[in-house]
Amino acid sequence: MSDTFKYLDDKEGKAQNFLNGKMKTVANASEGVIPGGDAYEKYDKNPSTKSDSDKYRGFGQDSDSGRNYASGAWGGGDLDAAGLAAKYKLDTSQEGRGDGHIWGRNSDGSEVYIGKSSMDLASNKDLISNHSKQANSDEVDHSSAPENLSSSGDIKGAILTEWAGSKKAPVAEPEPEKEPERAPIEHSPEIKQAKQRVRTYEDNILSGKTSNDIYGQQNENKNLVDRVEEKYNLDLDKGVAGIGTPSETDNSTNVATDSFLDAKKTEVKKQYQFKPQGAN
Repeated sequence: MSDTFKYLDDKEGKAQNFLNGKMKTVANASEGVIPGGDAYEKYDKNPSTKSDSDKYRGFGQDSDSGRNYASGAWGGGDLDAAGLAAKYKLDTSQEGRGDGHIWGRNSDGSEVYIGKSSMDLASNKDLISNHSKQANSDEVDHSSAPENLSSSGDIKGAILTEWAGSKKAPVAEPEPEKEPERAPIEHSPEIKQAKQRVRTYEDNILSGKTSNDIYGQQNENKNLVDRVEEKYNLDLDKGVAGIGTPSETDNSTNVATDSFLDAKKTEVKKQYQFKPQGAN
């Protein structure tokens, strides 16, 4: 056995390992793969989860306001803004910001003006009791002291415990469109046929069959040109005709074209009565 054949024989087993799935060949590419990446993001069948940030009403999770809304201490009562204003005689004549002005915040971030309070409410027993429901651990429990509320902020927090902000009917959202599933790629019959031809070629190359057919022991006494000609049915002595290209040229098209042009020339001469120079 020649050295070339031994080398190819040794490589054949290694190449076969690739064919058994350790190497992704051209013929095996893409089919059955579920497409991914940014371009296919809309096909991801991942149900969207609504963020729970709305329960903090836009406040930080570690803030007193965010904590109170998230726990339901604020916005979880039974009275709307008008009811609270009437119960505690709040001034609703002019909306404003700052000391005394009380605003509630809905889960969508929108705000509701409840009214302006005064320190006259600091001694209100209901508000003193309400304050303890939403006070943080560092605040004075005015209900246990017992003592009046100490700031307009205390009054605001106590009033918001009775506000029914969280009970506001949610706005109906349109039904989301059903997201199409990402289906695996499936090749057409034409592509599958082409893949089979490529697979046959790859198998012959990687397994060493093609090399063996050309360089194998049975061809040791033949030169390379003879081997290639025999393998691929070539006859290089015939030029292009040797690889299946017709060597004869069909002149019928040229003849037809010449006849057509000659007829047109004759027609034009008759139409314009052209005469050779010197003719009468």
